[in-house]
Amino acid sequence: MSANPTIVVITPVRNEAWVLEAFLTSCSLWADHIIIADQHSDDGSREIAQRFPKVRLIDNPNPEWVEYEVRTLLLQEAAAIEGDKIIFGLDADEFLPEGYERTQGWQRIMGSKESEIFYFRWENCYGDFEHHENVAGAEWAAHFGPEIDVVAEYRARGRNAVHCSRVPCVYEHQASYIPIEDLPIIHLGNLNRARVRNKYDFYSVVNIDKQPLASKASPISLYREYTYIIRHSTPRGESVQLAGVGHEMVKMSGIGQHYIDEMVAIFRREGCYRFRHLCIWDNPDLRAAGINYRPPLADRVLHAYLRCTQPVFRWRVIRLIDKGLRYLLRRQQRRQG
Repeated sequence: MSANPTIVVITPVRNEAWVLEAFLTSCSLWADHIIIADQHSDDGSREIAQRFPKVRLIDNPNPEWVEYEVRTLLLQEAAAIEGDKIIFGLDADEFLPEGYERTQGWQRIMGSKESEIFYFRWENCYGDFEHHENVAGAEWAAHFGPEIDVVAEYRARGRNAVHCSRVPCVYEHQASYIPIEDLPIIHLGNLNRARVRNKYDFYSVVNIDKQPLASKASPISLYREYTYIIRHSTPRGESVQLAGVGHEMVKMSGIGQHYIDEMVAIFRREGCYRFRHLCIWDNPDLRAAGINYRPPLADRVLHAYLRCTQPVFRWRVIRLIDKGLRYLLRRQQRRQG
């Protein structure tokens, strides 16, 4: 174990100017290297990244979003940094909270051993920074020694189109998985409801588009998951504070137009019918972009059912109905080849 492991942040970026300056300002307080893989940003994200001396800016040349590919690019760059390193896999809308350095969790990470992998919880923020909730998280950081091939380890863990592990889960039979309870990852992605609606509709489309990479994707499960994530929480009574930056650095405007543009490109390539089961066709920003698809009656009934039952989707009877509907949709997909 190195006495002073290098701290490396790896982050994919596509048009994140609304939050990127705040993110890089905050990360620069505690990270030694910040690796940004930019995917054709045209909103000034690249120019923002180039202003920060700790940033290594690389290109993600893929015109379409495939998460395991961009995270592999990031890990290739991180692997070139010599010695022990603690790699944090953060998105540009994820922050450490103010006072992170005084938590037991941070001290545990800084004193970690090789092949220790750290689970964090997510603190989702909504609207005014005072509505927030703790939700289950995942692996956001891991300590790697120089002998570990982090890229090979990552590639061995499966290839999902949209959501992958942020860091390699090395040597699963040998690694130690450490929960970090007092140091949440502050997530700002849900601050702007229009933007997050477009992002999650985009994720739904990509999940279907990239099958069989995402063969477990179900229009019902996707709706349940993403609609649940963007619900408002109850106020905590205190405002979440970010490490080293104020709320004023976060720009609340913008709808994430690139999500709309990428969905439109997919629909023009594949047609809308393949995505008819997705409950996305009432999205006003899609309609403004010229996508006025009206799905078949059976799918409109499905969508009405999903919306009406979303507040109670955890009820046992609703879960049973959902299970039956997923089975019927799979049978239909198999018949259609």
